[in-house]
Amino acid sequence: MTMFTNGFSTLQMPKDFDQIQPKDEFTELYLVNTTIPMSIKFSTTPTLSGLPDIMEGIEKNLENNDRIEVVNSDFIVIDGKIYYMIVSAFSDGENQIRRNEFLYVEDDNLYIFEFTYPYADRELDDFYLNIIRSLKISVPKYIVEDGSYRINHE
Repeated sequence: MTMFTNGFSTLQMPKDFDQIQPKDEFTELYLVNTTIPMSIKFSTTPTLSGLPDIMEGIEKNLENNDRIEVVNSDFIVIDGKIYYMIVSAFSDGENQIRRNEFLYVEDDNLYIFEFTYPYADRELDDFYLNIIRSLKISVPKYIVEDGSYRINHE
């Protein structure tokens, strides 16, 4: 079992996925498996919003986008923690793509798991849940105060 850690959080990485260098400051881990094909993205961002406000913002943005269909949007409990889950579908021109996102807020940090794969693939509930359940937060990465944020060096 391969583990990912950045000093703030740790999680299990699935077998047969290649790690790609993230392209933005908030993406902690980006994995791809071209044979499935599937990508997994794990991000941490500072936030002062709770999950209900985050859900409202996401749904408002998506209702104005006619290229993305919301399949499911709800709060779910995973290992006693409340997550916001949104499942959406869109086309890349050739294939129907499905994106399952799971969002969790703790200590002014928003943790986002994003799984993207061809829509025709089987349901992968256990696959997602095993990765999400493996998340261990040592300390919050971001400290949010006075209208800005900084990395927690404590």
